[in-house]
Amino acid sequence: MGCQKQTQQKLTLNYKHLDYLYKDVSLPNGKQGGIIHIYSNYPDYNYDIEPKEGFACVDDAARALILLSKDNNQLDKATKITNFLLFMQNDNGWFNNFIWNDLSINITYKTSVAEPSWWSWRAFWALESILPELQKSNPALAKNVEKAIDRLVLNIDLYLNTLPVGTKIVQGIVVPTQLPFGSATDQASILTVALAMNLERTQNPEIAKLIRHLADGILMMQIKNGVAKGAFLSWENQWHAYGNLQSYAMLKAGKLLNEEKYTQAALLEIDYFYAYLVASNFAANIEFSQINKETKILRQNTFSQIAYDIRPIVYANVEAYKQTGDLKYKTNAQNAMAWFSGENVASKKMYNSLNGRCFDGIRSKNKINKNSGAESTIEALLSIAAVNSITKN
Repeated sequence: MGCQKQTQQKLTLNYKHLDYLYKDVSLPNGKQGGIIHIYSNYPDYNYDIEPKEGFACVDDAARALILLSKDNNQLDKATKITNFLLFMQNDNGWFNNFIWNDLSINITYKTSVAEPSWWSWRAFWALESILPELQKSNPALAKNVEKAIDRLVLNIDLYLNTLPVGTKIVQGIVVPTQLPFGSATDQASILTVALAMNLERTQNPEIAKLIRHLADGILMMQIKNGVAKGAFLSWENQWHAYGNLQSYAMLKAGKLLNEEKYTQAALLEIDYFYAYLVASNFAANIEFSQINKETKILRQNTFSQIAYDIRPIVYANVEAYKQTGDLKYKTNAQNAMAWFSGENVASKKMYNSLNGRCFDGIRSKNKINKNSGAESTIEALLSIAAVNSITKN
């Protein structure tokens, strides 16, 4: 990968802005919870609310919990965020996403319905992340977390078994039908990571079957030729940078299930497609077509770029380094971090180590979104924490 100029510029993990976004709340169920304000707008970084959604959500709380679960000094906040996530689990076993200012749950808006979607997968990952610590520090809460996970896993098993194992053709590309929303590898990858953690903990062979179901579908979505060789399509014939966690998930699945084909597929994307992304100034989304087995780009957009585009690249390279010991992956992860330091198409520093803010995105070569909401802040911190895990010594 490229981006060599900023490799040595170390970014510091600073929770200051995340602490500002965090708030203790007394939940309607009597528990003490912790929420993360979604929006924080330039120049004063006051909180904002999306009128159809709410002021806090499972998506960002889960991100924060994944981050804080790795830091023993953040256990109080992590415990309260856990209480919030448990509160957001619907009676049907899935999770609602958004909450209103009065702490009532938004159960109707399309991005908040309790269903098999992003927020349920992220809640699963987050709860599995914090559970080992809670088993030591708060056994009663740990039991409640286990019950919540068990309900969710039952739902996931039933849901995945309703998805038809087959294929369809989109723009000449054969895609599977067995993943969430048919061929959504972005969602499938988050779910794969959570299931892998569950399998490590429970050693339940039925979970291994679910992981294979997902990983085999993700494998079918990989481009094998052309300038985007190795790319895992996100959905149908489209690739997008945000949530492109497929390689990280496949590395996890490959190691856990001892399936070399998953591992090699992940390394193919990291070695080839990630290099293409760097050379093209980090594309935001690409659409493909295939004629006579030759894959071509129909259209490609550079903007907008966000922290959530970069963190999957960092995670995949960090995991590849941990599994292979190959120093090139450590270097790749450090180089990808240069996007935050200013090695990007706008030549603007996106993360500030002094206050822990990460700007919400790059809109064009000349325009930065200087808001600093929960997603961008936490995605930057997750990236820094991941690189720190392989560079502390």
